[in-house]
Amino acid sequence: MDKRRVILIHTGGTLGMGPGADAGALAPGPSLHRILEQVPELEQLADLGLVVACNRDSATMEPEHILGLAGMIREQAACDGFVLVHGTDTMAYTASVLGFLLADLGRPVVLTGAQRPLAYIRSDARGNLVDAVTLAGRGVAEVGICFGDHWLRGVAAEKVSVHRYEAFESPNLPPLAELGLHVQIHPHAGSFPRRVPAEVGAAIESAIQVYTPFPGMPWRLPAPGTRGVLIQSFGAGNLPMGRPDLLALFAHCADRGPHQPVPHRRGGPGHLRAGLRGPRPGGHLRRPPHPLGGAGQAGPGAGRRRRRRGGAARLRLLLGRGAAVAATMDFY
Repeated sequence: MDKRRVILIHTGGTLGMGPGADAGALAPGPSLHRILEQVPELEQLADLGLVVACNRDSATMEPEHILGLAGMIREQAACDGFVLVHGTDTMAYTASVLGFLLADLGRPVVLTGAQRPLAYIRSDARGNLVDAVTLAGRGVAEVGICFGDHWLRGVAAEKVSVHRYEAFESPNLPPLAELGLHVQIHPHAGSFPRRVPAEVGAAIESAIQVYTPFPGMPWRLPAPGTRGVLIQSFGAGNLPMGRPDLLALFAHCADRGPHQPVPHRRGGPGHLRAGLRGPRPGGHLRRPPHPLGGAGQAGPGAGRRRRRRGGAARLRLLLGRGAAVAATMDFY
């Protein structure tokens, strides 16, 4: 049987690094072709095409780099799948943005990397690369992170460890696949809504403000020039809705037209919409009879099952679309 055509895109990160001049430091390592010399079995799994997009520490990734990756992948959409080698520091954010931008691609896009460089003994890089190329050839249309023994949906993933090989989790969603003796694809894999509204991806808005609550936190109004607000909640959707300053924050955002706050849940299923009707017992937000802001306006939106990175990616892409935010929110 013919091998699937998979494009391997290298952006940098720990996987391809080697020892630096200073003790314990890492430096950019060999080229992508040299990596394939070290893991020759990859070419047994797929007909590989190789692209070096950049060789960056992922902490230096900017929105234009991520949008460039999305464009690069779309240009090669005739291929069967894609593997994106990426640093772990911002992998979850890149996976979230690409998860929304490439939702209609119809191809697997598998992000992977490593906690230890491929050149090191006991590196996790080899296994992650083999698993990622395997998944990219399976035809499951998802954007996700393959790390350790799991493939996780990109918009739901977070980095949870700097030293364990199972470095990522998707706490509100089961993995797309488990990789052990066999590759077990879960039934919900491939079910992410495959719609990308027109003009989404033209830009990624940076003027947002994120609120991460703690007991007694003052709920100050966003800084001038802020175009969007992301509010994380406690637990399954709690916020101290008896606080006048929090209610004032919601009211301030509701008065600002279509660019509205997106309260974001850290855990638990379902929706969370910010209403101004006061708290339920226990501090949960009540849902208003209609989304805040009325017809034609994008009121506070649901964080749904997404983590902070996914919520921020969604909000920044919606705002980057310009004036059509209200018409776009329901797509995501």
